[in-house]
Amino acid sequence: MALTLTFEFHGQLLRLGGASEQRLPMSAPLTLDAALQALAELRPELAPVLARCACAIGDRLILRRELLQADTRIALLPPVAGG
Repeated sequence: MALTLTFEFHGQLLRLGGASEQRLPMSAPLTLDAALQALAELRPELAPVLARCACAIGDRLILRRELLQADTRIALLPPVAGG
């Protein structure tokens, strides 16, 4: 089964990616970890930050081992430094 993921870029990913989102057609079943690996291959400039991102669907943080559903929007939330 085919699905389309939309990754929303926030923080430094927004600056590195030069866009607010990236659509990625994939085949199901698919874990978040596999989807992030595919995104890193497509956009290698994002790879170092992707490894440290929290990921959310709606208002729920998701684990990298979770299976993704069709046509999902995933917010990528890089770590924030501050005091």
